[in-house]
Amino acid sequence: MYFLLSGEGSGDIGSCDEGGEPCEGEGFRHGPMALFVDRLVQAKHGYSPREASWWGFVSESALARRALELKEAKEMRLPGKKRGRETGYFFKNARVLARIAVEIGRKKNDEIVAVLFRDADGTASSERGLWERKYQSMLDGFAEEGIRRGVAMIPKPKSEAWILCALRPDLYQGCGVLEDRSGNDDSPDSLKKELRKLLGLGVAVTETLVARIEDGSIDPLHIEMPSFTAFRKRLEDVI
Repeated sequence: MYFLLSGEGSGDIGSCDEGGEPCEGEGFRHGPMALFVDRLVQAKHGYSPREASWWGFVSESALARRALELKEAKEMRLPGKKRGRETGYFFKNARVLARIAVEIGRKKNDEIVAVLFRDADGTASSERGLWERKYQSMLDGFAEEGIRRGVAMIPKPKSEAWILCALRPDLYQGCGVLEDRSGNDDSPDSLKKELRKLLGLGVAVTETLVARIEDGSIDPLHIEMPSFTAFRKRLEDVI
């Protein structure tokens, strides 16, 4: 199986070095969330997409450009009932990534696992059930394009919550409460600020997190939070 990943930036799934997208091999600069995918796949199958260089990346901006092209060609409409702006965004992104996955599957002559990362964001007072609707919208987008191996990776409220679960003094314990925190980086209770404080001021956050996941000091196998468990179960089911 080939793994096609998409994220919001270098601090989560990763980024492409200079060149076109999708990128792969040395052209894909993986981030912490990509290593979470790799670690979970290794745990289930003893196989590393990273070590095999059998994974690739598509940026959020590349998906947006592709979606615009399809919209102009009248190939990207939201079917059925009207979707809100938030859930429609997740649905559309999943559809576009699914289409790219189909194209790559034909070229690689292999099954494609499409993993779409997006932070849920929101605030502590966000509408009840919104995360669930975003998650389902992403799965619906994959299904609309006939992709069976589509994975929604939506941290609640954002990826820092998953990382903090492994770094706080009580290591992996009671992490569910982190999901009730605000996703606003300007909040006094900001997850991003707490993460930077734990890692140390001035540290290169992404590079530090990548190193800690690689050396095992951050291990996604020990994270237990509703949004993470939903992602992990879906990934394990499709592989």
